[in-house]
Amino acid sequence: MRTTLKRGIGRGATLTGNGHAVLPPATVTAMRRYRQPPKQPVSTGRLFVRVLGWLVLAIAVVVSGLAGGVYLYGHETLNAIAAHSKPVRDAQKILSQIPSPSQPAIALVAGYDHRAGDGASYAGSNSDTVMLLRADPTNDTLSLLSFPRDLNVPIYCSGDTVYTHSRINAAWALCPGDEGPLATVDTVEHLTGLQINYLITLDFHGFKEIVNRLHGVYMDVDRRYYIPPNSGVSAINLHPGYQKLDGGQALQYVRFRHTDSDIYRNARQQLFLDALKSRLAGSLKINDIPKIIGAIKGNVEIARGGGGAPGITEIQAYAGLAYGLPAGHLFRNSISPGDLQNLDVGGAAELTTSQSVIDQVVYSFLHPDVTLPTRANDQALGIKTHTKPSKKLKPAEITTLVMNAGIVAGRAANTDYLLRQLGYTTKLLPASIPANAPQTFDTNIYYDPVQPHAKQAAEQLKPLFGGHTDVVPLSPAIAPYAQQAGNPMTVVAFGTSFDGTLATPPPPAQTPEKQAPSVSDGVSATDYSLKAVASQVPFTIMQPHEIAAGSRLSSDEGVRPYKPLENQHALVMTFLEPNGIAYWQIEETTWNSAPILAHPTARRTIGGRHFSLYTVGGHIHMVVVRQGKASYWVVNTLLDELSNETMLAIAKSLQPLAK
Repeated sequence: MRTTLKRGIGRGATLTGNGHAVLPPATVTAMRRYRQPPKQPVSTGRLFVRVLGWLVLAIAVVVSGLAGGVYLYGHETLNAIAAHSKPVRDAQKILSQIPSPSQPAIALVAGYDHRAGDGASYAGSNSDTVMLLRADPTNDTLSLLSFPRDLNVPIYCSGDTVYTHSRINAAWALCPGDEGPLATVDTVEHLTGLQINYLITLDFHGFKEIVNRLHGVYMDVDRRYYIPPNSGVSAINLHPGYQKLDGGQALQYVRFRHTDSDIYRNARQQLFLDALKSRLAGSLKINDIPKIIGAIKGNVEIARGGGGAPGITEIQAYAGLAYGLPAGHLFRNSISPGDLQNLDVGGAAELTTSQSVIDQVVYSFLHPDVTLPTRANDQALGIKTHTKPSKKLKPAEITTLVMNAGIVAGRAANTDYLLRQLGYTTKLLPASIPANAPQTFDTNIYYDPVQPHAKQAAEQLKPLFGGHTDVVPLSPAIAPYAQQAGNPMTVVAFGTSFDGTLATPPPPAQTPEKQAPSVSDGVSATDYSLKAVASQVPFTIMQPHEIAAGSRLSSDEGVRPYKPLENQHALVMTFLEPNGIAYWQIEETTWNSAPILAHPTARRTIGGRHFSLYTVGGHIHMVVVRQGKASYWVVNTLLDELSNETMLAIAKSLQPLAK
């Protein structure tokens, strides 16, 4: 392999080899104009609805594990929720600025146990929720990534030195001084390799107040939850079924983990997103807005990369995602229970996992596949799909110039060699021109917007260079280099974060393999309990003739008739899985317009009956059968542990209860 000096590549290529940046070479061909396509205008009325919906979503679900945006109307309110305490302002300094509002953004949301009246200090608090949210305007997706609060990780207080190893939520309290917000951002960035653009903090008091000012949120409570007051742990008293939760009840639900584990709590937090989103879309009234704003002002801080309050261009790019998210475009990511060590009932043990597991879940978080829900539905229904996956460019079809924006001499030449070994077509600068770019920490992959498929080429290269990598249009500073190299589709300018090795990304999400339903007799398991309450239900009760194998009706309110609204009736059957932790349900109700029923990912007619499927990623979370004046729902466990085929088999087995 030729050396860097011989080939004129890298920071060691100058005569002195001192690594200083050099001026761009003179242009040898006619200058080409690089411009991004114009943005589509957004009407004022529609923008207002989007802004409000996104903001309330951002705030109200922080403790529950979600935050998606940063906005209110009015500069006064924006300034009031911008970073103002010293700990959050300190954290803001290490957040990454978004290159363009048309690009994806990542928010770290932290709900903490700091109570109102305790002053501004974060010391001694714990971040009860640590979650990332990625909003991507390019494909209209929201991706969630939850971390168990008891996951043992290296704790970083500031910089690149490990302070200690402890639970991830302890970063909020362990670091010297009042550095909880900064330490949490720094720890999560080192753990994931991601660049975080926003930090949103909310205390528990604020969470309850905001939910109450929304007049509650409708949530499908998956089982009976009961811990009496004064028992030494947080009290909770919730009955199974689809119902409205007030602020206190919602907080109890999203924090609970005492009889399952932190993994199930993460799932409860993520599911709260759908409930809140439906509430905003269907029930928010104009006179509720001032009350919500009042609650937000006193209980939330939002830090953004680059500082200051969000601008209108950011609102246009991100605010509409939460309000108008297409069906199947919300992706929930978390570490699976099988990849965690020391997981126990009650969730008190310190959990561990490998870095490779973290890398895989981060990859899924960054690459949501919007075709996966449809492919999973078709697979379970036995439908042969004719949708071809999007065609990827072959490595040989991707042309790139490698430039050194780091400090290691010779690394550009070596990276060029590694890319060629993988089949990519690399371009070189003339021998007299060093391939040096201004030094940066992050890696930038520039694409030529004039050339077809150039952005796709850059996106395919991005996973090779790790988490601290951005895809951006070709800049005026880099364009002359590209011209000198013959105008490749992309220019890779790797920064100091790149260690010289190319990553091997995990394969894309695959359609779940088709399998036989895992079911057992449902009549014997439900007959006695259903007939005992039949007189209390003024609609046709549908009995499952098949249920998930090994499951049984819960011993605590296994069958519960109730009224979700004053003029609506419902019955819920709650089944316990053999592991003694997971629950699934059959909900039957006359409330055919319940918010949870909006936006199915698929509708099918099977045997003359109409089925609606609600699929997240590759898992069917709910199947709804509409018959007569009622709707009949089969709802998966919190972790979607029932197979897609099992879910469909249960739904198709529903038949009127014999008298």
